[in-house]
Amino acid sequence: MGDRWRVPRPRGFHARGGAGHGADHQHVHTRDEGRRLVARTRLGTHIGVVVDDYRLDPADPGLRDFVTELLLQHKVVFFKSQHLDRHTFMQVAKRIGRTEVHPFISEDEPVVHGISPFQPYHEYPEITGIYHDEEHTGNLNAWHSDLNWREVPTFGSLLRAVQIPPRGGDTCWANMAAAYASLSSEVKEQLDGLRVVHDWMQIYFPAFDGNDETLARMREKYPAQSHPLVLTHPFTGEKSLFSNKVSGVRVEGVDEAESKRILDMVHLLAWRPEFQCRFSWEEGDVAIWDNLASQHYAVSDYWPHTRKMERITLEGESIK
Repeated sequence: MGDRWRVPRPRGFHARGGAGHGADHQHVHTRDEGRRLVARTRLGTHIGVVVDDYRLDPADPGLRDFVTELLLQHKVVFFKSQHLDRHTFMQVAKRIGRTEVHPFISEDEPVVHGISPFQPYHEYPEITGIYHDEEHTGNLNAWHSDLNWREVPTFGSLLRAVQIPPRGGDTCWANMAAAYASLSSEVKEQLDGLRVVHDWMQIYFPAFDGNDETLARMREKYPAQSHPLVLTHPFTGEKSLFSNKVSGVRVEGVDEAESKRILDMVHLLAWRPEFQCRFSWEEGDVAIWDNLASQHYAVSDYWPHTRKMERITLEGESIK
């Protein structure tokens, strides 16, 4: 298996049901390495597919191609009832892509409570614990993508549900390629060619209160990065809007007022339900999503209950 992501050759995708009434429950069947038909249900019209009868097995030679094919088509794939332990979770991620360690690693205490990077397992620094409870409330309730502020943005993320509250704790995803496609030709022309500065300071700056030396060192190591506002996906060629309210701070080459106007317009598109799906977690579920083409929002409506999730991110390719 090669190190780089690739778009696998189609293996006979076909669907039943139209795009009209009932499209939210459209069933899709794909051959799993020719062994059997694997059935799943589309969660949203534009994004998300739920797989009920497939096992994420790191020993399966077809795992990478099978997951990649679904991921690039549906942007986020939900695998039900996997119940992977941390060892298998890590092995599955490594079969799918190149795993990465969060730049702000912390094994003892989270840099910012409830936000990565908290590494709960010394042997697997790639696994980030996203833990919330009565004391440390959910604070990921903002539309974002993972690690856009890196020089090479993260391509994919895997998230496993370790402990789910008795109610609440859903996650929403938005298809930013569909959001771009919805724009008029005039607006697309205005946005094409613009670049956005992404910066981690909005997320992690509070962690360095009173520690200017460490802040300066991390600032030098991880400077703000410029990425295209309209990103051409390196694996599909599809165009999507690549900025979010958490990390996108300004548009290059325009004044502050115009930058705010553009970013407000782009960021608010993720809020439109037309481009979204919403997933209700059960313990043992695993989600895998495309960070380059989607944003997500963790709904923090479960206090004072505990919610424990664990994430692994996958390296991407340089984007222009």
